[in-house]
Amino acid sequence: VKRRRRRRRRVPFFVACTAGSTVRGSFDDIAKIVEICRGYESRQQPNCSQQQYERSIWVHVDGAWGGSAIFSSRSEIRSITHMDEIRHADSFTFNPHKMLGAPQQTTAFIVRHRNALREANAAGAKYLFDPRKNGAEYDLGDLSYTCGRRTDAVKLWAMWKYYGRSGLGSRVDQKVDELECFVSEVRKRRNTFALACRPWPFNVNFFYFPPRIREVLEQRGMLRPVFDDGDDTDGDDGEDSFIQIPDDIAKDLAEVSVALKLRLHEAGEMIIPYQPLSNQQADCFRLVVAGKKDLKKSDICHILDMMEKYGADL
Repeated sequence: VKRRRRRRRRVPFFVACTAGSTVRGSFDDIAKIVEICRGYESRQQPNCSQQQYERSIWVHVDGAWGGSAIFSSRSEIRSITHMDEIRHADSFTFNPHKMLGAPQQTTAFIVRHRNALREANAAGAKYLFDPRKNGAEYDLGDLSYTCGRRTDAVKLWAMWKYYGRSGLGSRVDQKVDELECFVSEVRKRRNTFALACRPWPFNVNFFYFPPRIREVLEQRGMLRPVFDDGDDTDGDDGEDSFIQIPDDIAKDLAEVSVALKLRLHEAGEMIIPYQPLSNQQADCFRLVVAGKKDLKKSDICHILDMMEKYGADL
């Protein structure tokens, strides 16, 4: 009872949404989260209308990896990444030095409330900032707790000026198309490779099966896709299909991933990361495409061919 009372006294003040998680690449339903937060606020102030009640929960969208999708004009990409819903949040951050390939480091932090940064961070040092001088409104020093900092914004501005929104959007769209091609190739080689989770627009997590592990999975009839609802199928791979690795094989497969990464690195072929994944006991490989690079069909085939070549005896 005491514990429940303590919980009731806790008042939420900050909720963070993710726009492109690091490993899985998933995107939160921003509009739904904001709706829940605003509903909570209104219940705490029952005598106020929706226009009158005081906002008490700050909703932030962490788009460090996937937030660059905001430049895409393709409706299907904006829908699955919930980019059009960011306007409901209080703040949003994204890193152009990741997906867009801006010089390191370029981070944008955008706030919808005018003067919020100044009110939170201003030190009011009179020897630095004088509101009476010409152009005082353009002095950004008091907007950041670091006061003086590098002009990261120039890097994003220069890219935006040169490529335009459509150019940056095309760069984002190209990555989606390239990874869709990669997913398609993985599914064609379904006895050797399998998706580890639902593929998102900018991240693909997958397994490589050497012949000995492949044989075990075939004997158990497991080299068939498994869907998000847990059902398996004998038909064609569906959009959200992936394999669930049994616990007794997971440790062995995880060691295969580590050994194969080291072999590929030492051979000078590629550096591809392996990652833990919440729905799997075995580490899997992860492919993302960052910066201004082209991932051609020949590149995709080379990646998978080399994994098969160097992993055949693992």
